[in-house]
Amino acid sequence: MRLLRSRESVFAATILLLTASMARCAVTLDALGLYLTKNGYGGAQLVRVGNFYHLPINSNGKPANLIIDTGAPATLIFRPSVKALGLDELKTNAQVTGVFGQSREFYGTAVIKSLSAGNCMFTNVPVAIIPPLSAGRRYADSRGVLGLRELNKFGAVLDLFHRLIYFRPPRPSFDAGHTARLIRTTTGWKPIAPGAEVSQMMRSMLTEQGWTAVPFSIVRRHLRVPATINGVSCYLMVDTGAYLTILDADFAQRARIGGVPTHISAEGIGKFSRDISLAVFPSLRVGSYEIKKGSATVGVLDSEAIGRGTDSEVAGLLGIEHLAVNSAIFDFVSRTMYLRPPQR
Repeated sequence: MRLLRSRESVFAATILLLTASMARCAVTLDALGLYLTKNGYGGAQLVRVGNFYHLPINSNGKPANLIIDTGAPATLIFRPSVKALGLDELKTNAQVTGVFGQSREFYGTAVIKSLSAGNCMFTNVPVAIIPPLSAGRRYADSRGVLGLRELNKFGAVLDLFHRLIYFRPPRPSFDAGHTARLIRTTTGWKPIAPGAEVSQMMRSMLTEQGWTAVPFSIVRRHLRVPATINGVSCYLMVDTGAYLTILDADFAQRARIGGVPTHISAEGIGKFSRDISLAVFPSLRVGSYEIKKGSATVGVLDSEAIGRGTDSEVAGLLGIEHLAVNSAIFDFVSRTMYLRPPQR
């Protein structure tokens, strides 16, 4: 499926954050938030509903909510919401696919001409149109999801701990003839990419407060991290839109992870998975960070979706339940995820 490219983003000058009712109000920022806004970042407050984090937006002047979904390669709008958001859908012949396989329905495409969130405004944002999910109540009337492409493109800092999201202001590029910033290293002064100095300070601030840095990569349009489960090394796709962590049944067998059968059926974009089991194991290590008493669901995942048999294969999805409990913060500029144990 080919999506249109965003042409422009515009940032407002003031820091006003929105609540769930879309009313403007002041928000008390922590040290990280104050530092980011001082460096020109805009922001918006997230609303947690159940396991998910919703971003209040205006699409072409119409209020709505989008779930923050790092597991979605692009921003998606549910088809019943197209008219409500003032969009015009262009049909495609690309079938909807997800982690559980391909459906019989087809993607559409559209462009949100004006999308505002908090004190930030983006223009000409391309979106994919997908059929509604049957588990609609779980998504609390969300109109769709804000996906990985936009989080990455707009240099987001996603702070689940404080329920805030920040967006980086446009920065001059080296190839545009602007002067590069320099940092002193052991081998002398070196240029750094625009925004990298903010990421370096952010890393210092968070590690001093007990967060552990875990580098992530974006492979095949998915965010993945190195992991070790039951002593078996692997990669996991990080998915804030996944209600629970899920491991592929083949990997679970290789890692000697059993499970208790359930009557649960998991739903992804386009298709269901049945025969879901629940498993508990001694340790789930993400990068150098350990989640004690690891737990996950186990099911059959689509071979193409997880890259089975390729260098980009993942063992499953790291879901929002572990990310929320471990206070995940994402910096999409440096491609670093930060995790911290629950505070007692």
